[in-house]
Amino acid sequence: MAVIIARETDLTAEEFAALLAETTMAPKRPLLNLQRIERMLHGANFIVTARDEDGQLLGVARCITDFEWICYCAELAVRQSHQGQGIGKSILAEAKRMLGPGICLTLNAEPEAVAFYEHIGMQPYRAFYIPRENRD
Repeated sequence: MAVIIARETDLTAEEFAALLAETTMAPKRPLLNLQRIERMLHGANFIVTARDEDGQLLGVARCITDFEWICYCAELAVRQSHQGQGIGKSILAEAKRMLGPGICLTLNAEPEAVAFYEHIGMQPYRAFYIPRENRD
């Protein structure tokens, strides 16, 4: 199976929500609120996707960057049916290649994903946050 990894600027809320619904992120994202999903996509200025040769979305990295110093990956998601095939690692590698050597790629990992990020060579870094009050 050929996987095409590319930067996209027109990913739809429906397609993004459908992908997230097939991941462990499903209960943690507002999948029934497509307007909020649309705003999440609109606020991201760097989105890298993985698609099969038929155009089916297999994975996505939704990121925010200044294109100079740092890129924050808000979600790295791969359909559960396609996990373990190197798609997530390839998405991050291509994102890093596109961003260049002067930009740090960072993310917050869910506890169940820590081993994956360590396995692909990412370095742990302590993070802090103020939790959101509205999850819908």
